[in-house]
Amino acid sequence: MNSTAAPALIPHQTPLARQEWAAMWPLPFVAMFGHAGAALFAFSSGVFMEPMTREFGWSRAEFGLAFLIQMMVGLVMQPLIGRLIDRVGPRWVALRGIIPASLAVGLLGLVGQPIWQWWALCGLQVSITCFILPAVWITPVVGRFESSRGLALAVVLAGIGVASALWPVLAAFYIPRLGWRLAFPAMGLTWGVIIFPLAFLFLKGPRDAIVSGRRSTAHGHGPQFGEAIRSRTFVCLTLAGGMFAVISLGMSVHLVPLLKQSGMSTPVAASVTGAAGLFSIAGRIGTGFLLDRLPTKPLGICVFLLPLLMAFLLWSANGSVPVSIFAVMLLGVAGGAETDIVFYVAARQFGHGAFASVSATTGAFFGFCASLGPLIAGKLFDATGSYDAWLLAICPLAVAGACLIALVPAEAGHQTQESE
Repeated sequence: MNSTAAPALIPHQTPLARQEWAAMWPLPFVAMFGHAGAALFAFSSGVFMEPMTREFGWSRAEFGLAFLIQMMVGLVMQPLIGRLIDRVGPRWVALRGIIPASLAVGLLGLVGQPIWQWWALCGLQVSITCFILPAVWITPVVGRFESSRGLALAVVLAGIGVASALWPVLAAFYIPRLGWRLAFPAMGLTWGVIIFPLAFLFLKGPRDAIVSGRRSTAHGHGPQFGEAIRSRTFVCLTLAGGMFAVISLGMSVHLVPLLKQSGMSTPVAASVTGAAGLFSIAGRIGTGFLLDRLPTKPLGICVFLLPLLMAFLLWSANGSVPVSIFAVMLLGVAGGAETDIVFYVAARQFGHGAFASVSATTGAFFGFCASLGPLIAGKLFDATGSYDAWLLAICPLAVAGACLIALVPAEAGHQTQESE
């Protein structure tokens, strides 16, 4: 770590971890559920896929192309929203974005048979949802927690685990009772009516961070946006996370159909899929605890290689529920730990003056890469009639991601120890 970045990464007046949690414990949990809402469509779409493709005669690749369109919109919108967060604060953005974002999910229930309507509505939905992008929820926590930043960040990012555990099961509950059209607004409103009052009460950004009578010293330090995105750390982290995002969303969208292909019923497949979310939460919390104590790079390499074992287990499961559950557990743990590592290193390396802009840019790239996952998996399924080719394609992506983590400068990998 270069000496000029050190003051931003190791504040001289760091509050004790227990003081941070005593003063601000609701914030990470509110941000966690907010983060889960940003991923509502991504993690529930696999349950909507079959009734919609059956009714309209679409292929799964056509259905999955909506994710590419969404991520292309996000690639443009997210950096702009990140700059807005840096200027006006995450609270201002979140409180003006929650209600429109929850209502935008309901728009998807208006789609007709022409596939262009599905693509157009998905593009409109994500353009509104960008106002509740992950940076809105991550930024206040990174700015207000210093001594226990790894654990607090892990709690926020566990929102993805909550999303993968909650939204498929809730969609499987709503669709048989309401039909898939009404299930879309029911999903959006379920999240919106819960998160808005919580965000109003507890979501406070770095500019409001006061712990034990002292304002957080972290805000405003670190390299500027242009300098940060040219760094080797940013490039390696962004590319590695992008590789993993292809695997993660491709598996998330196609996991229920993949498990059903092996002979499981829809409720059983949805329940097994929910295990990924539960273990994603465990993976994030455990990784957050370790990030405050251990070097980041070796941990990251191990995490990025976990999809290799997951793919092998799913390929060889032959309908075995216990083996499938274990494979999905590994997917959840890896997915939980991966983003912990990426955003933790980014927060330590780049400070917080432009953190929202940096994380939003990284997140936009992750989103673009993630959109390729459902498309690739769908294309391979349409071409071969099975998901075996998709499971094979996961392997080089996992190895490439681990190699990129290995190329992260050594200073970033040791910041956790230096900050003790």
